[in-house]
Amino acid sequence: MKKKAARRIGSSTAPARTDAAVADLEAALNRIAPFKLAAEWDNVGLLAGRPEWPARRILLAIDLTDAVAREAIRTETDALVLYHPPIFKGIRSVTPRAECPTTLLPDLLAGRVALLAVHTAMDAAVGGTNDVLLDAFDPAERLPLTPAVERESEYKLVVFVPPAGVERLRAALAAAGAGRIGHYDECSFELAGRGSFRGDETTNPTIGQRGRLEHVAEIRLEMILPKSRLGGVVRCLYANHPYEEPAFDLYPLAGIPGRGQVGMGRIGRLARPRRGDKLLLALSKRVDLSAATVVGDLNRTFGSVTTAAGAFGVSFFTDPHSLVLTGEFKHHDALELLKRGVCAVCLGHYTSERPVLDAVRARLTADLSGAEVRIAKADAPPLRPLPTSIFR
Repeated sequence: MKKKAARRIGSSTAPARTDAAVADLEAALNRIAPFKLAAEWDNVGLLAGRPEWPARRILLAIDLTDAVAREAIRTETDALVLYHPPIFKGIRSVTPRAECPTTLLPDLLAGRVALLAVHTAMDAAVGGTNDVLLDAFDPAERLPLTPAVERESEYKLVVFVPPAGVERLRAALAAAGAGRIGHYDECSFELAGRGSFRGDETTNPTIGQRGRLEHVAEIRLEMILPKSRLGGVVRCLYANHPYEEPAFDLYPLAGIPGRGQVGMGRIGRLARPRRGDKLLLALSKRVDLSAATVVGDLNRTFGSVTTAAGAFGVSFFTDPHSLVLTGEFKHHDALELLKRGVCAVCLGHYTSERPVLDAVRARLTADLSGAEVRIAKADAPPLRPLPTSIFR
């Protein structure tokens, strides 16, 4: 590891210097495949290392095997970007026996090699893993198989206020962070109505008298706000509402990011129906199909192609007019697909994800000026076909 440090300081053979740090690399990956799109159970982003570490030499791989780790150490890599997170569950030690696909985790960290992962964020992103597979067919339209949903990312505030206090309250709530939709601010909705209340002997009502049932004209004012601004907006409401005890409701909202264009899996509507064997011929120019298997009939036409890289499961594969390309499924899954009349090609888990690395390399090279971005030569599928020589 000392040799690595010395070379970086004094060797004229080092690549052109860049100010890119691990934090810049993480930000670039987040632009390519926003981490918020990842499945809740996943582990993406910076997994090991410091944000301020340099990121001059970047190595990409699907899995962090011992072979990939050795290549990273040998080539003095600064950061490893992995498709599958090498640190997935909580680990209790950083030793060769750590719950990790490589025994060299201590060596990588000792050499200040940062580890980052993209996984299901890349699966869901526009231009990500499943779109790269669809590129082989030049579809006329693309849409997610399961649109992404952000649960409780925003809230809707509904507050009841007398007409004379609406403008002041709306402006105050907007200044506190409510009412922003995209590039528009102070967004709200009003509805006139009639409210009632009766204060007990401890109250000091702004309108009417304590102990008497009052009926007043009120405006129902609605505004949305991000979860991060919830506390500040509620405090602002209490400070600026004319009533002693404001009446308001908060409703958690589910957000649909990317205008409904992002999500797990992709469906590509073809410009015209195409035979399944012709579609696979087009795919074979980009993807290694030597170990692929198929369930169903390829010798018919399809109006769309569904791509679901990795271990997606088969519950969403229900359209018999869409050719499915996925990473893996089990024997009984294949029987279920046959019953549904769905034709599905099992590419292999690694094979279905590997093509996206070329796209990630191109994007990172463009985004991180001066950084050297490579795909690991040692990266390879853990499963391979039996050599034909053993049968001779």
